[in-house]
Amino acid sequence: MLFQELGKLKRSSIMTSIVLMAMGIVMVICPDRYTGAVVSALGCVMLLCAIVMILDFIASRKVLIHYVYLTFALIMGILGGSVLIFIDHIVGIVGTMFGCMLIADGVVGVFMTLMYVRRSQRKGWWILIVLDALLLLFGLIILVNPWWDSPAALFDIIGGVLLFSSVVSMVRLILVWPIKGV
Repeated sequence: MLFQELGKLKRSSIMTSIVLMAMGIVMVICPDRYTGAVVSALGCVMLLCAIVMILDFIASRKVLIHYVYLTFALIMGILGGSVLIFIDHIVGIVGTMFGCMLIADGVVGVFMTLMYVRRSQRKGWWILIVLDALLLLFGLIILVNPWWDSPAALFDIIGGVLLFSSVVSMVRLILVWPIKGV
């Protein structure tokens, strides 16, 4: 039973990394004239994911983790709606959204590295600290947004950082994963 759940968690991590990598590639290769359509598609996908997560909450048992998922779903719905409604301020909204996501990913990565990888005495645990610190730095740079003001330039930057983030997630999965056979 436990090994089945760990296997599901591993597959979920791998699929999340693949989706982030595909999203990063689409953002990098997207021509300037299609940036608006990709932004609208991003807003629609966020709204759909939020609706599915809210419906999943309604159908689930009401435990604490489901309330946390509901909170994330509501935040995702608000961000998706704001991406669709406030087209004029899209650079700030998308930059804030991805900057916060990268900062959160970096903080969680540093925490996981210090709590699990370092204590398990795995070789190369410090590499994860450096990679997660870079994620934090990139998130802060995107959040502050000092050098670009067009959606196309921001999409190129975010796409590259998403590719880097998916590579960091794969390295993290390899170093943190405790069981070799699952």
